[in-house]
Amino acid sequence: MSPYGDFLGIQIGELAAGRAVCSMTLMDHHLNNGGRVHGGVLTSLADTAAGAAVRTLRPEGKASATTDLNIAFIRPPLGDTLVATAQVIHAGKALFRTEIAVHSDDKLVAKANATFMIVSPMADG
Repeated sequence: MSPYGDFLGIQIGELAAGRAVCSMTLMDHHLNNGGRVHGGVLTSLADTAAGAAVRTLRPEGKASATTDLNIAFIRPPLGDTLVATAQVIHAGKALFRTEIAVHSDDKLVAKANATFMIVSPMADG
């Protein structure tokens, strides 16, 4: 998990070829001024799950970077936990496309699509 994912409390629960399930328990710092889950939290969870799904298929020794992410918020989450399920729907030489569904209390709260570019890892220093 990245330091940012750790800060949010995201956990990877399941990894399979081209698929990942990530979850997080909601806390007060995940809420906006209106007392609802901030859209950035839902987006970060979706991006993390999609990135984990891509990692299961990307070439050895390569990294991946999100190039675009579109999200539709369906309804406000009412439960204490968010669960994002990501699936790679296209694995090309340079670009991977994913679909992500985010649920709370077994209700769909957001749908997202993300594209990742396969890149060389950043050099240290």
